[in-house]
Amino acid sequence: MTEDEMNLDMLVAELEQENRLLRARNERLMAEAQASNFERTAAWLKACGKVPGPAALSVQIGCHIEEFVEFLMCVDFDSAKDLEILESCVAEMLHVASGLKKGMVMASINPSDRIDALDALCDSEVTGNGVAYLAGFDKQGADLAVLASNDAKLVDGKPVILPGGKIGKPDGWKAPNLSGLV
Repeated sequence: MTEDEMNLDMLVAELEQENRLLRARNERLMAEAQASNFERTAAWLKACGKVPGPAALSVQIGCHIEEFVEFLMCVDFDSAKDLEILESCVAEMLHVASGLKKGMVMASINPSDRIDALDALCDSEVTGNGVAYLAGFDKQGADLAVLASNDAKLVDGKPVILPGGKIGKPDGWKAPNLSGLV
């Protein structure tokens, strides 16, 4: 075998290896793209060291309340009275959410209400998607941006954990830009 033929064989072998790596990367990306929001969120929480249990659940309930309240603060009403009632509830709900997220207060799902709780979580996802659709939002694009932004909270595969157990934001982290999705 000549030197040119050996060089060509080495080049072919390198290209085949690079092709295998690219195929593996593509398969991983396709699997991520096909994973549901639930699966991606569960994988992210696991990467952050969160496992099902009372403390992690309590913090997550606080996060869920906070996000819902943030949405409520974006809603305009044509009734000053209804807006006033909502604003008074918002402050109290943020107080509860803050205590839960800091681990100062514990919350759990009553064992006899687990079916109703799961139904309510599913219904809140469905109605939230309905609001996004009827508002003309690109919810699917926003979901991907938010999930990618959450992934960026991991530094070298490790999360920043705040006192109380909430997952924090590392230096330089930026919220997703959703402006093109509304």
